[in-house]
Amino acid sequence: MARFFRISQCGIVAILAAMSVTVLYAAASWNNQFVYDDHEVIENQYPIHSVADAIQIFREPHYLNFPYYRPITRLTLALQKTIWGDSPRPFHLFNAMLAGALLLSTVALLRRPCFAITPSAALITAIWFALHPAVSECVYPAASGRETLLPALFIVLSIWAYLRPDWIGYSWAILLFAVALLCKEQAAVIPGLFFLADILGLAGRKKWWLGYAPILAIIAGYFFARHLIFHGSSLHLNIQSDPAGPAWAMLYGLQTAVTPFWRLHYEPTRQVWFDPALSGVAFIVLGILIVFIGKCSRPIKLASLFWLGWFMLLQLPTAHIFLQEAPFSERYAALAILGFGATVSAVAGDRLRRPISRKIAAVAALIAAGIFGWFSFLRGSYYIDDTSFCIGWVESDANSPGAHRGLGYIAQEQHDYPTAIREYQETLLLDPNDRSARNNVANLLAAQGRWIEARQQFDFLLREDPSDAEVMVNDAKMLEQEAFQRRDASLLNQARNLLDRAIQLRQRYAPAHYALGLWYQSVGARNLAIEEFRTCLQLRPDWPDAQTHLQQVLALPTTSP
Repeated sequence: MARFFRISQCGIVAILAAMSVTVLYAAASWNNQFVYDDHEVIENQYPIHSVADAIQIFREPHYLNFPYYRPITRLTLALQKTIWGDSPRPFHLFNAMLAGALLLSTVALLRRPCFAITPSAALITAIWFALHPAVSECVYPAASGRETLLPALFIVLSIWAYLRPDWIGYSWAILLFAVALLCKEQAAVIPGLFFLADILGLAGRKKWWLGYAPILAIIAGYFFARHLIFHGSSLHLNIQSDPAGPAWAMLYGLQTAVTPFWRLHYEPTRQVWFDPALSGVAFIVLGILIVFIGKCSRPIKLASLFWLGWFMLLQLPTAHIFLQEAPFSERYAALAILGFGATVSAVAGDRLRRPISRKIAAVAALIAAGIFGWFSFLRGSYYIDDTSFCIGWVESDANSPGAHRGLGYIAQEQHDYPTAIREYQETLLLDPNDRSARNNVANLLAAQGRWIEARQQFDFLLREDPSDAEVMVNDAKMLEQEAFQRRDASLLNQARNLLDRAIQLRQRYAPAHYALGLWYQSVGARNLAIEEFRTCLQLRPDWPDAQTHLQQVLALPTTSP
């Protein structure tokens, strides 16, 4: 009974800690708006109005320009959009609650007997992890944070279930693995963690190799689905052009784990994040830890090997082996950092046998967690709005293409088009392959009647990706404007062909149907315009412009074709 009481008491403390972490992140983001990727991934997407809409999400890429397949994460965002519209607060609150849930699941994982970590040590480690500045970057951005935080929760739960040595634990582990994989590509390393646990004897499962057939089937099915959705390979090797990339990624993860920056360094380049002094401190800490591991008992050595493997495996998907969106990001290393903290916790529990030494270590860990928590709370101010975010980004990296693209977007929203064009052009000087900046600057040039310059940008984009429906729609809009100004019917036909092609490629892309409806309306094709506007509103019922134009066309005489 006493043992049960102690466990229950520890559980109550863990729940209170999770609630505190949730409150901290919720308070820091209470008035924050959508920033950066949130506009595309949340605001520009359609809500769920039927089961068919939900199913369709599993048939589409995450969003337009990147080879991501994250249907469950996208489904959570779409469901929230359906319930709360484009109000940012519910999205931020949901992320804050996910951070609390991640803390609880981390405590449960660390308490598995194979790790020999005491309840208090597990709780302190989980608090340290949940308050780490790298984890805060998975909370504050409504969209990109969710894309890391949600799969992190299922990855932790999957490993927790796998370390239960019976068929119930195995069954839950397989199910949670499949769910995590549909949340984010990073979960593809889970079988590696299963294998590591098995060969180290941590799962305690006899004839464990027999259980890998369902795991391999899930992996095969997942990559087959990606092949169908992306119409071929969506992964491109990068290690040949950057063979040192994986080593730099691991160093970035180590420096971030031990000596994180107090202020936000969003998606930094190597020149920005690498600090010889900070990396030197991190290496010293790692060296001391390895020395102590060598002096530990065999169970702790095995547990430490698992957690160091965790630290490395969870960074592999973003370790420059494949071509990736950003070179480095704290989000990439966030879940891996748990492996470092768990190793320290396991080794300290084995080597610090005197009660006073354990108390000193616990106090030191709580102080570190408190400092990290303060850093994480302050970081919420970077995500207040696009202006705060981009200014903070430029302050940490003046040569960041993404930061200048963001400043261009802000200027565009404020109708300061010369500044917007200048920032987008600066982005393209830094990164000629930035499709968003090129698409935006093309739209602005077209709006100013600078057809030739806009044409150069659209042609570049369609040469690089002939299947980009968004670019086709924008190009068609420009051609239509140019056609009416120059009274050139051939340009009008080119616009129609582009819109037809965009719809063939993405039948549920509402802007394409809306643009085609406008095209039919402009040439007086009443019935065809009505059909396209209605299709658009089936996909996006909340689109007021489409509703307005539909009413205008319905008011026309029925003699129109």
